Amino acid sequence: MVADLAKQIAATAPHLRIRAERRLEEFEQYAHLSALKSLAEDASPEVAAALTRLEQATYTVPELASLVDALEDTLAAADSRRRALVDLLGDESPLRLDVAVDRSGPSVPVDATDAPSHLIAGFSLKWSLRTDRLQDPRTQGAKMATMRRGRMPHFAAVTMEPRPYMLGRLGRGTGDLDCVYHLALSPLVEAVQAVFASNKDRIRQRDMFMRMVEQRRLRDYDDLVAYVATL
Repeated sequence: MVADLAKQIAATAPHLRIRAERRLEEFEQYAHLSALKSLAEDASPEVAAALTRLEQATYTVPELASLVDALEDTLAAADSRRRALVDLLGDESPLRLDVAVDRSGPSVPVDATDAPSHLIAGFSLKWSLRTDRLQDPRTQGAKMATMRRGRMPHFAAVTMEPRPYMLGRLGRGTGDLDCVYHLALSPLVEAVQAVFASNKDRIRQRDMFMRMVEQRRLRDYDDLVAYVATL
């Protein structure tokens, strides 16, 4: 999907970058999420190097030994308190994006090379849907909305799932997903119309499926390409 999407929008949106398997904290709106990871890391190399120099100095200035020991004890206690606080916060980092669409941030200088880029859109790829993993995209969408600082990226699921019931469970909801894109929606609509119309027990599922299409909760992959090209 990454190669296909990049090829299709290359002419109309050359400023966009399409990449697979990206962490949210790589992007401008979510860069603050890396702060917790930084707190969880050990003391800086500079502190460790300074302590080593002080320990070496105790060989020539023995009076420093008790002070160095006290300093090491204080730093160890502070490190324990920091780790305890980090453990209380827990790990609230959202899942990785299967596909990310990004560009240079609006406030980032053109010649900047290390500034985080701006996330335009993210996609969760679910070629088929399993009951035990069905809510993962919606959970990720809710986290992205809650944890962002700035504009919410377009976020949707992309699937090849043929079962209307499973598509309904993923696509209907409170807005955690903007929509669900299907890689073969037109053939699926034809199949559902033909097969489900002849089965009275499945007419309700057919009607639910068609409402999702009409309400644009379920869209074709071509709609994804066209929309991304406008961003």
